Amino acid sequence: MFNQSKVVAFILLLFSTLLLIGCENYAEKTHPSWVAPPAGAVFDDSTIYARIAQAVQTDSDLRGINIDINVKDGNVTLTGTAANEDQITRINMHAWIADGVKKVDNQVSIR
Repeated sequence: MFNQSKVVAFILLLFSTLLLIGCENYAEKTHPSWVAPPAGAVFDDSTIYARIAQAVQTDSDLRGINIDINVKDGNVTLTGTAANEDQITRINMHAWIADGVKKVDNQVSIR
């Protein structure tokens, strides 16, 4: 008679077809009072730099670290030397948690 796998395949095909038929353009159904949400906060490179630099300067575990922080379009590049892997991890953490950072390129090495 009927092969069980063919029946299952038919049911899945039927369900998929019905699901696609039921899809409509959601934007056409949006209520007229809907307004786009406001854009998120935008942070300029100097603000991002200042926040990272301040965090590094006030972190007692990073005293004496020789780091250069460069920010371009929200992308942070860290260069310089650190005493150990923990300092590299901490500087990376401070860079990532600053608002507005899109990417961190940590090139800090151990001296």
